[in-house]
Amino acid sequence: MVLFNKMKYGPPERDHGIFFVNPSLISPSTRKGKSKNIDDTSRGLADWLSSRKGNDIIFMPYNPGHWVLGVLDMKSDTCYYLDSLSSGNFNMQLKQIVDSAMVLYATQSGSNERVKLNWVNVTCPVHPGSTECGYYMLRFTKEIMEEVIEVLLGDGKVEYTTNDIDEIHEKLLEFVIGFIY
Repeated sequence: MVLFNKMKYGPPERDHGIFFVNPSLISPSTRKGKSKNIDDTSRGLADWLSSRKGNDIIFMPYNPGHWVLGVLDMKSDTCYYLDSLSSGNFNMQLKQIVDSAMVLYATQSGSNERVKLNWVNVTCPVHPGSTECGYYMLRFTKEIMEEVIEVLLGDGKVEYTTNDIDEIHEKLLEFVIGFIY
C-alpha cells in the first residue's frame, strides 16, 4: 500500500507506467470456506489488466503460503518471477493464472494474436529466516520501481543488509501511523 500510494499520489513523472494488482485478487484463499479456482482468478486478473490504462509494468504480489512477486512487462510479453525463499521453479498456480489471464485479456482487447509469455526466474536475495518474505517482496518492488531493468535482469543486489530491510520497516511504520492518525 505504501508503494501504491507513492505511485498513485506522487508526481505524474514518477508513474513509470507501473500498475499494481491487488494481491487478494490472485492469491489463494479459502474465504468463507470456499477456495478460489484458477479460471475465476484468471478472469479477474484479465479484467484488472483491462483497466490498466496503458501502464506496461504490472506488479503482482502473490502469496501461496509466502510472499513472491510477479512482474509482468506487457510490451515484451515477459513475466519476471522473484522468490526470496528459493531460486528454483516458478509457482505453477501463479503461472497458470497469469498465462490464462493473458489469453483472456488478448481476447477482451480484440486481439487475434496468441499470447505466449516468456517467464524469467530472476536471481534475487534469499532471506535468512522463515518470516521475512513479505519485507523482501516489498524491497524487490521498491528496487524495481527505482531501477527497473537492472533488477529484472539480475543486476540488483545479491543480498540485503539489515539497513535495507529496516528501511522497509520504517516506511511501513510511517504508513500505519499516518493511517491511524
